[in-house]
This record gives sequence, C-alpha cells and structure tokens, in this order.
Amino acid sequence: MAVPLPEVADPIPLAELGDFNGVLRLEMGSNCTGTLIDTGVQDGPAYVITNGHCTGDVGRSPQEVTVEEEWFGPGFLLDTFDNPVPLEVSAKVLEYSTMRGRDVAIVRLKESLGYLRGLGIKPIPIVDDEPAAGTAVRNVAAPVQELDQSDWVLRGGDCTLTGQKDLLEFHWLWADSWANDCPGVIQGSSGSPLFTLDADGGPQAIAAVINTTTWGASPENGGLCFLNRPCEVSEQGIDMVEETSYAVSVAGVGRCFDASGVFTLDGDCPLEMSSVWANGGGGAFRGGDLPDANRSIPQAGLVTHSSLGDSASVRTALVELTGAAVCAEPAVYDGADAVEVPSGVYPWDPGYELPVTLPEEEGHYALCAVAGNDYAGAAAVVFEVDRTPPLFEAGASVYDLGEGNVTVSPFLNPPELSTVRFTWVPGDAECPAREEFQDFFIVPLMLEADELPATYCIYGLDQAGNTTEVTRVPIASR
Repeated sequence: MAVPLPEVADPIPLAELGDFNGVLRLEMGSNCTGTLIDTGVQDGPAYVITNGHCTGDVGRSPQEVTVEEEWFGPGFLLDTFDNPVPLEVSAKVLEYSTMRGRDVAIVRLKESLGYLRGLGIKPIPIVDDEPAAGTAVRNVAAPVQELDQSDWVLRGGDCTLTGQKDLLEFHWLWADSWANDCPGVIQGSSGSPLFTLDADGGPQAIAAVINTTTWGASPENGGLCFLNRPCEVSEQGIDMVEETSYAVSVAGVGRCFDASGVFTLDGDCPLEMSSVWANGGGGAFRGGDLPDANRSIPQAGLVTHSSLGDSASVRTALVELTGAAVCAEPAVYDGADAVEVPSGVYPWDPGYELPVTLPEEEGHYALCAVAGNDYAGAAAVVFEVDRTPPLFEAGASVYDLGEGNVTVSPFLNPPELSTVRFTWVPGDAECPAREEFQDFFIVPLMLEADELPATYCIYGLDQAGNTTEVTRVPIASR
C-alpha cells in the first residue's frame, strides 16, 4: 500500500533567513543538510555537522567509525528559492563519521571560519546539555524527495522535541534520539538541525540533527525496523510509531573542539570510537542455524581495531535487544567465552567468523562483542528471528517482446518479498516440487513463441527465508 509523503515546509526567503544562514544544502555523499558549527573561535577551520549516512556510512559496517579521511563534495549556503547564486563551499576532510550509536558526521571545509564570518555567515554552537522534553525548536532543511531540482531550497518549520528514544533501523542502533513533530521530513532533510531559539526567535544552539522518519511508511507493508521504517526500542518491546521523525542527539559535541577551534576526540568529547566491529553478519533468520533467503547462515565476521595490535581477545554474548546501548553493559558478558579476533582496516579484511545459534522465539537480538573491557567501544550485531510467512503473495508480470516472445519478471518487495524461486512448465501442467525451482538473479525469464502456452511457477521468500505458497502465472500464446 502506497503511503503519501508529508507536505514539505514553506521555503524561506533570503531576506528572512537571518541568523539561520549557517545551514547548508549538502552534496557530500548524498543529498542532505548540514550546519556550520560555532567552535568558540572567531577564525580557524570551518566544520559542518550532519549525519553519518550523508557521508558514506550506509556502505560501511554499522559499528565502524571513520576518522580523518580526505573528503569531497560541495555545500551551498544561502540556498533559498529567491537567491540564484548560493554561496558554494567544499568539503576537505571527513573528521568523524559513524552510524554506530548515533548517526553523525563532522566535515571540515576548505574555507576557513573567518572567511565565512567575513561574508556574513553565522555559525551556530551545539548544546552542551540535553534540552528538556517539550522544548520548542526550529528545523531548517533542504528536502529533495520527489521535488523538482529547482525546489531544492532551504525550508523552515517549527516543532517540538517530544522525548528521547532508542532506535533500530535495519542494522543500525541509535541511542537517545529525539522524537519530534517537525513538518516535511523527507529525503534531503537528513542532517538538518533542530535549533533551540533565543528570545527573538533566532537560533540559539543546535539541539539535535534529523536522521530518519516513519512518514511514508505503514505497518501494513510489513518490514518493521527495515530501511526507512525505524522502530523505537525499549525493555517493553520494539515497535514502529507512525508519522514520527527522529533526530540524533548531539549534546556535548561542541566539546570536541580545542582552544584553537580544531576538532579533537580527546578530553570531554562524547563521540566514541569502536574497538571491535563486524565486517559482515546479522540480519533476519528463522531461528537456530537455519539459513535466510540467500542461503546464508547466522554469523558475525568480527574484526578489531588496528590500535589493539594484530589481534585482541574478544568476549561475545547473544542477548535480547532491549536498548541501543545494551552491549555497553558489563554484566552482559558475565561468564562469556573469549576468542582471539584479528585486526582489520578494510571491509574485505578477513575476520573471525563466529557462527551464531539463534533462539526459536521471534524477536530482535544483539550479538555483543567487547575487546578487553572497552565497553564503550563494543559492537552490537543485530539479528531478527522471524518465523512468520510473508504478507504478500508471489506474482509476476508478463511483457510482450513481439513475434510471440515474452519475458516474465517477478514482483519483489523487500523485506517481505526479498527474493523468489521459479520455474516454468508447458501448457497448464502441474508445477514441480520446490526443490526443482531455481533462484532469481535479476535477469527475467524469456520464453519464445514456440514455448507457449506455458505456466510460470513462483514462490517468494522474505528476508528470513520464510516462504509463500506457490503461485501459478498462466501465459497464453501471443
């Protein structure tokens, strides 16, 4: 069932942008929004805060942290609908980026803070402490989804921080995210700031950074907690709350800049590093050691940070997922066995392949892994046990190629229909046993005129490997 996107917020005229002019439309990995940070100095390096998924972390391990990597891409200040020439700036260094625990990135620009101040751009500080629930905020963002490129402009909306929630989306866990009712959160809004306001309604500080929403998602389409369908996680359970957006907590990140305004992870900076992560593993399965739809078995490919040497001792434990920080709790590892895990730098580095036997009971679980006693740097590899058949029936479309030939393409709707298996039989013959079906690999089946009429036989599998009934698709001669 198609779910409509929310109405976008109103565009901001250049004359009304005022002290909100430190917000940028970003193209530094994907279409996102960011904010110029007031680091406490008049001049020095200029930094932008945005989401980790805006700077490539979607393609990295969900427990990984990237630091001091050369970066690329433009950002656009003063990008309003009535300004034909926005101020373009360029990324230089990805100082910090992760989707582990919080979806956040700090990007250093080629331009200096003094240069941008000289052009009238106002950087904004980051809150030192979490605001109270119920705090009024203003969101300034450059949404792009289903909009003409000419409408990719800064828009503003007033909203409220309604409460902090732990989130699960796909294989990412985020702690203390701010649920909010900001209008028009869609693709492109990611990375946009939620500003606390001064007495005059101007930006006081960056309280949080938008990173996900359930707008446009519906439980009727299944796949709760899948991509673009975040779930709230607590000891009471895991569920998706409709028509709610979420923003990453960034309280205290302003302490990650030294006296000269240079980014540093030392001192009181709350941004964490990972000492162990999984280059692969996790996902949805049917329990035990049963394979998923792609015939993979439950496992985690663990690696440790190179700062620990060639390898490190790692303790692991499989626990129910009750919060984003569950693997940072020392008690989780009581009595856990240790394995020696090699270090790694790249996703293709060989790690320690740890087989995982999952519970039979449906639910979400975390394979926790800690190197030594670095609980803050522990990994949480997310597994789901799903024993429920897909919500949707398998099916396919038949397309005429001319001269009596056809192609047959199956319907896919991940994660409920993640893949299919198929075969075909002449005329209206019976479909064979499932063991005789073949996997679908992108290329549709082509049947020539002399092979028709025929019957296309197909069944679907959800991500965990649960199957539908076999569907028969009759194909008449053309």
